[in-house]
Amino acid sequence: MPFRLTLVTLISTFLLAPQPLAHAAAPQTAVNPAQPRNQASLALGNALQQVSIAGAHLRRALDSINVPKWKAPGDVRQTTMSDVDSMQRDVADTLPNLINTALGDPAKISPAFSVYRNVDALYDVLLRVSETAQLAGSKDARFLEDQRSALEESRTQLGAALLQSSQVQDAEVVHLRATAVAAPPPPAATKTVIDDGPTAKPKTTKKRVHKPAPQPGTTPPQ
Repeated sequence: MPFRLTLVTLISTFLLAPQPLAHAAAPQTAVNPAQPRNQASLALGNALQQVSIAGAHLRRALDSINVPKWKAPGDVRQTTMSDVDSMQRDVADTLPNLINTALGDPAKISPAFSVYRNVDALYDVLLRVSETAQLAGSKDARFLEDQRSALEESRTQLGAALLQSSQVQDAEVVHLRATAVAAPPPPAATKTVIDDGPTAKPKTTKKRVHKPAPQPGTTPPQ
């Protein structure tokens, strides 16, 4: 019983005692507008690098497969070989050039979006070839499936980075518009008038009228 009273007394004392503020007001720090843009550019650059790595691995994988030995109809093998040739040209030339252009300025979205469109089309062809290899029971099926998975992962990362960059740019546009609306209007132009005193009236001179001289032989009127 005394122990219970002591415990109750301690709890009451703690609850009734003035408590210090749990959270002091955090000082508001100014947000650097360039920070989100730099983070988005960094994420986009990393995503482009991942696409480049996936493309390089896919190029080596395509060089190692042997489609003519697949157990598939001749027309299927012919179509698959055409798809493989198309992918080889893409990962050897087109895709690296697009990636290099996008890496030249990661702050721009349009070059990176061109990479995404290329990777998206490349993925569709690779998926078709990988599924054909599985249906044909080829030992290349596992290898191609690994490359398909890696390319899909890099495509997803690039899509997320593009979305982040577009959202940052949209936020900057909204901020600039709000700043322009909130800016005070320029001061009105003032007109300065100089007073030189009363305007002097122009002097008028009376025109003298000359009388005609009398002609000879005429008597002037009396």
